[in-house]
Amino acid sequence: MTFSELTFSDLPLLKKYLPQFGNGDCDLSLISLLSRGVNSHIRFFEYDHSFLVLERTLDESNNPVFFMPIGQQETPKELFELLQQKALSENFALKFFGRIDLIEQTLTQAYPGAQLIVENNPDRWDYIYACSDFVELPGSHFHSKRNFIKRFFKACPQARFDVYTPDKREACHAFLDNWYAEREMNDSLLQERAAIESVLSHWEELPVYGGILHENGRILGLTYGARSAPDILSVHIEKATREVPGAYPALSQAFAQSLPLCIEFLNREEDLGIPGLRKAKQDWHPVTQLKKAIVEIRLQ
Repeated sequence: MTFSELTFSDLPLLKKYLPQFGNGDCDLSLISLLSRGVNSHIRFFEYDHSFLVLERTLDESNNPVFFMPIGQQETPKELFELLQQKALSENFALKFFGRIDLIEQTLTQAYPGAQLIVENNPDRWDYIYACSDFVELPGSHFHSKRNFIKRFFKACPQARFDVYTPDKREACHAFLDNWYAEREMNDSLLQERAAIESVLSHWEELPVYGGILHENGRILGLTYGARSAPDILSVHIEKATREVPGAYPALSQAFAQSLPLCIEFLNREEDLGIPGLRKAKQDWHPVTQLKKAIVEIRLQ
């Protein structure tokens, strides 16, 4: 069992499994895997031409954590046995990452008699929204969003949202230069910027949705995402100017309006335990959270 580093050349293989067999996890969109995979040390292995196994290094120990195998059918016990043998032979703890509602029952059956240690972190749970709520902004609880969008279009009456095309790349670079210049850069922002550059460079090859909010040649916002399940789109990047009030909700609504009808839900990723980010995500009134955890298998 040999795992290989993910590269953009592996896109055809990834498309065999995703988003068709994805479960909505924002980490498992093709865009997230390919643009962030290098920094996350994601590797892959295909079992029996039927299952995709991903492993990721989550800490400085360099010990891998396996994503739950991805495939059309139930994962065979033989594959779980191979992963157990790999952990034993390489002397690392056998751990899996996935949705809590799917992972525990599967692993209990795969490793009968083993003790399952759940490492739960709500800061890493994804926020899930109805796409129609972003399009329609219904009811009193979206009153403030409607007002902000009205303020935005009053200030920028000719603003419009267009699907991104490669000819807009240089203008987007300039917009991003200004956006990041206003912030104190750290490793997280540096990796994010590198991921955006990677996606923009490979845009025509990738199954990505996205666009720009602009007025008279001035870019006011940039956003993109990719499906992480047949009916769920994960919004990976959303950058807007702070100079015009309401640019962020205007960008969010315009992007949702541009999506095909097959997209019923939006995954707007986790809040990372950051209070301001948590409030911003809660203000859009999620319908649920996609709860994820790491589960360690301790064999008796």
